[in-house]
Amino acid sequence: MTALSLDADRLAVGPAEGIRRRATPGQRVRSFAGIALAAALLGIGLPAVTGVAWSATGQAIAAVPVRWLAGLVVLWMLGLLVNTLVLRASLPTLTSRRALTLSLTGSAVANVMPLGGAAGIALNYRMLRSWGYSRSHVATYTVVSNIWDVLGKLVLVAVVLPWVALAGSAVLGHVATTALVLAVGAAVVLGLAVAALASQAIGTRLATLAEQAVARILQLVGSSRRPSFREQVAAAQQQTRGVVRRGWAQASVGVTGYILMLFALLWASLYVAGVSVPLVAIVAAFALDRLFTLGGITPGGAGLVELGIATVLLAAGGDPLAVTAGILLYRTLTFAMEIPVGGVWLAVWEWRRGRSSRALAAGSVGGAL
Repeated sequence: MTALSLDADRLAVGPAEGIRRRATPGQRVRSFAGIALAAALLGIGLPAVTGVAWSATGQAIAAVPVRWLAGLVVLWMLGLLVNTLVLRASLPTLTSRRALTLSLTGSAVANVMPLGGAAGIALNYRMLRSWGYSRSHVATYTVVSNIWDVLGKLVLVAVVLPWVALAGSAVLGHVATTALVLAVGAAVVLGLAVAALASQAIGTRLATLAEQAVARILQLVGSSRRPSFREQVAAAQQQTRGVVRRGWAQASVGVTGYILMLFALLWASLYVAGVSVPLVAIVAAFALDRLFTLGGITPGGAGLVELGIATVLLAAGGDPLAVTAGILLYRTLTFAMEIPVGGVWLAVWEWRRGRSSRALAAGSVGGAL
């Protein structure tokens, strides 16, 4: 449900042409390992941590009244609509419908495919190009939307941590170190990205270092190519500054509203499942949820998010069965639901695009005749 479901792969946005390159064998192995890890954490790890069998969890979810489930779906949909404010601020001429298309289809691909982050970017790239946007517009959109996404998560953590610290370290349990590492890592990457865009000297230096690193890698594999990133960084700096200057307020409102809607969805999911824990525990669990989606270790943080939230809520005294059911309700909407909805949306987009292409081709033939 994020702009581009940002992860480690997605933040490293290079030249637009590079988005379409095929994955290396090492990247494929890492991606499949991430999917296998997510399956293991969900299928084996979550029941082991909570002590609740999947059959019991299914019965607890089935007992939730339909009206409450409908309310959760409405919250999820409202969150998607609020999130389009960030995407439209990142590309001012983008319509709400197209922003929603990018969000849902990109997330659907990222949540199921190997190298999901790169695949989501490639899909969004193809869509934006088909709508007439230039490569530089696509690159600026990707950078700005992802910077605001990461910035929103880091600000959330900065606000939450003092509250959690005052409430006692037991709320975070054994996941505090992991959360701190993710937060620091994300802050460093974000700082480098912002510095490269804000300062011409820093941008040129980072681009030069990237050129040298890539050149060495290419040399090792027997290629004589010499990549050049400096001109692209300079162009991205100018265009990104203009977009940020015009759209920072809208993007900030959008990311704040989106975070609030997601928190409301988590709280409501736990409430309808019967979880009774202090509010600070839910806030801490939500902050972990946002951080674990940054890691890029598993698609959408699958497995890691569920275990992190469960650890915090169980440490706060939550009932294991209710906690498990509430977590799965929340993740069904913020992760699993995006797969079929985004998949159908993508199929419709492909069908409409194909129909338009055939109609255009027919018209060209008719005019020639």
